[in-house]
Amino acid sequence: MKRVTLLTEIPAPYRIPLFNALAERVDLRVLFLRERNPDRPFQLHREELRFSWSILPGAEATVRGRWIVLNGGVARRLRGSDCVLLGGWNQPAFWSTIAWCRLRKVPAVMWVESTTEDRRSGRLERLKRAMLRACAGFVVPGSASLEYLEALGVDRARVSLAPNAVDSGIFGRATRQRTDGPCRVVAVARLSPEKGIDVLVRAAADLPVEVVIAGAGPQEPLLRRIATENVTFLGNVERDALPQIYADSDIAVVPSRSETWGMALNEAALAGLPLVSSTVVGGSRDLIEEGVNGFRVPPDDPAALRDALRRLIDDDELRRSAGVRSREIAAEFTPDRWADEVAELVERLAR
Repeated sequence: MKRVTLLTEIPAPYRIPLFNALAERVDLRVLFLRERNPDRPFQLHREELRFSWSILPGAEATVRGRWIVLNGGVARRLRGSDCVLLGGWNQPAFWSTIAWCRLRKVPAVMWVESTTEDRRSGRLERLKRAMLRACAGFVVPGSASLEYLEALGVDRARVSLAPNAVDSGIFGRATRQRTDGPCRVVAVARLSPEKGIDVLVRAAADLPVEVVIAGAGPQEPLLRRIATENVTFLGNVERDALPQIYADSDIAVVPSRSETWGMALNEAALAGLPLVSSTVVGGSRDLIEEGVNGFRVPPDDPAALRDALRRLIDDDELRRSAGVRSREIAAEFTPDRWADEVAELVERLAR
């Protein structure tokens, strides 16, 4: 069994099922740079981590809006690895790990979620290209990220498409409790400008819907000021409470201005909801069949979002069939499928 070291920023709860599945296929060690990101107050479910893991010593700072972590002792933890999987390129530890891999001739695999449409992908592009050249292989979650790598000149043969997934045992288990009232639209997101929640608030202002927003963040005061009476703010909602919120909703919206994937799409699809997303959301390409289980609309366009919502609000049968199709599509996006693709790539590179 190949020994794989995976280096990633934090133990985000939606990643844990993926790592658990991978640990059944390889000898996995996961190194987290920090226990949590100050902008993402995820609860750490320690009891669910079924793999060897540790949190590296280090210090953190926010510099010009970028969260930076400085870690020590990384090289020592990499010893004995047959392959190293990097969960990004934006932290110093990822760069020192690349250097260690090149020196020791250990294949490095980068997990890339950037897309050509994501506004953050243009920063420090020259440095990112240098890291891409140093990697032996790549893992991407979907077609948008694959297109991004190919645009940078990466050979398709070096890329494994391992779809992002969430735990169906969590997000597919809740049952609907609400039986009446207007259509309920749900958005689960951090309340920051790139998430586009203000676009949703404006789009729904004159629609006969309830809008439920689960999340917290710096834009909350503005959103509360512009929100109409049909908008409810739930604040930060822990993962275990989200399935029931989805189950009691009729439509899920991800209106982001910038979003590499959009895990809320996976969650809502497993709950059997129609999906409406902006076109910049990477996961929308793979999880939405236009007009079948939802719609993709331009970012920052309240009128287009309003039209898509109205089509679903006015058509009970479309909402029903779209929800069924969402669940069928999401059923193909599993932690086991992700782990199979990653393990096969590791085996190929290690040979």
